Amino acid sequence: MDQTRLRMFLAIAEHGGFSRAAAALGLAQPSLSRQIATLEAECGRPLLYRHGRGASLTEEGQRLADAARPLLAALDALPAALADPAPRGNVVLGMPTFISAQLAGPLFTTFRSRHPGINLRLMDGFSGFVNQWLIEGRVDVAVVYDARRSRVLLAEPLAEEVLWLFGNRRRASELPPGEAVPPSALSGLDLILPARAHGLRRALDRAGARPDPARLLEVDSLTAIRALVDLDAGWSVLPQAGLVRERDDPRLLLRPIGMPLLRVRIMMAATQARPVTPAGRAVMRFLREAVRELQARGVMSAPDTHE
Repeated sequence: MDQTRLRMFLAIAEHGGFSRAAAALGLAQPSLSRQIATLEAECGRPLLYRHGRGASLTEEGQRLADAARPLLAALDALPAALADPAPRGNVVLGMPTFISAQLAGPLFTTFRSRHPGINLRLMDGFSGFVNQWLIEGRVDVAVVYDARRSRVLLAEPLAEEVLWLFGNRRRASELPPGEAVPPSALSGLDLILPARAHGLRRALDRAGARPDPARLLEVDSLTAIRALVDLDAGWSVLPQAGLVRERDDPRLLLRPIGMPLLRVRIMMAATQARPVTPAGRAVMRFLREAVRELQARGVMSAPDTHE
C-alpha cells in the first residue's frame, strides 16, 4: 500500500473534504480523487462518504486511519533514529602499548566528556596480540601496525612511524658510521625484539634485517624490553611514538634505521564478522582526530597515500 496515498487519505480525514485537503497538499482536486479511488480499489471497499459538506470516514475508513497514523509516524521518526547524535554502549579498543601511551589521555578525558553514554575499555599489547584479539572478537576496534591482509578485517591507514634503534651509548662503537643504521647491520648486534608474529618485527624482516638467533632475545613485553635495554643487555627497536622518555635519557643512543628511513604503517581496523556499532564509529572518528593532532605536533607522520 503506497504511503503517499495513505497520507492523502489522512489529509482528507483531517480537513473534512477533498477540496480543502487538495489545497493543503498543493494538489489538483481531480488528481487527489484519482489517488483515493486507487486506494479504495486496493482495499476493496469504500473508505469515505462524499456529501454536500465534504467527506467523512466510513467505518472501514476509520479503522484504516487508526492503523495508518502510528505506522506513518514511525516512518517519519526513522531518520532521527538513524542519526542519533548521542551513541551509547560498550566499546573495547585494542592498540599497541606505544600508541596507548599517546592516546590514553585524550580517550579518557576528551572522548569521555563528549560521549558520556559510551563505556570505553582499553586493552594494549604488541601489535600481533591486538590483531588476534580483534579476530577473536575480544576487541571491537583496533589500532595495529601493518595489519595483515585478511578477508575478515577492514583496515584503513592512520599514520606512519619511523623505526629507531636504541641502546646504551657505551655500545656506540658497535654501529657503522653514518646517521642511519642499515638494516643488514642489525645481524651483528645483540638485539631485544618482539616475536615475528608482531608488526614491528615483520617490518624489520621485510627490510632485510636478519637478527642472529644466538644474539637475539625475543621478548613480547614493552616493560621488559625497556628494562633489558636499561640493564645494557642489548639494542632494541621501537617506533617514534614509543620513545618519548628514551629521547630524553642521556644514557641512551637513538639511531634511525635504513635509507630511506624504515617506517611502519599504523592502521585502524575492525572485523567484518559483525557490524561496527554507532558507539564504535564514534571511537573511530575520535581516533582519526587524535592521530591528526599527534601529526600536527610532529609525534607521528601522515601515511603515504600513493601506495
